[in-house]
Amino acid sequence: MAVTINPLASLAIKSALYLLPLLGVGYAGYHTGQSLTDQRHQVALATLHAQHAAELKQRAEDNARTLIAASAEQKRLADLAHQVGWQLLQTQGELARSQAQLKERIADATRNDGAAFTGLGPDSLRLYRAALGYAESDSGVPSADAGNAAKTDASGTASTGLPPADLLNHAADYGRWCQELETRLDSYIQLHQGAAHG
Repeated sequence: MAVTINPLASLAIKSALYLLPLLGVGYAGYHTGQSLTDQRHQVALATLHAQHAAELKQRAEDNARTLIAASAEQKRLADLAHQVGWQLLQTQGELARSQAQLKERIADATRNDGAAFTGLGPDSLRLYRAALGYAESDSGVPSADAGNAAKTDASGTASTGLPPADLLNHAADYGRWCQELETRLDSYIQLHQGAAHG
């Protein structure tokens, strides 16, 4: 007996014989492609992680450099402020000594001027100028002899005005105040310029 095979079944078997290897190759190709894609993705992801880590490290290094620079600038400004403050203290000490010396000279200046002057005589005027921070010598101030005094009868008596010693004491105090104020202003200017020019 001869077996007859249905032509459709024969076609299905022949198709399966050709299709199965193609499906196997297709599956193997898909799996290989998927595997390669996954590997590429893992490499790309690792690269992104490495780039991100490098960026974070760079930012941290930049921040550290900025912090070091700011700390150095703070130290420089603190040193500058200390230096200017020390100079200010020294100048104030010098002004205090100068004022004390001027006050010691008041009695001598008023005695040298004598009673011929109803206000400030030449020696007192020189001391007055020195107390205010000006040069003591001035070609416009006459010598200290009573013959150079203005007519004393043209002015009021000495008892109606301020005594020369009081004027000179005021000049010494006011002069010191003005010179300290000028010194402080100069110190602030120096501090500001030093801070601005780093």
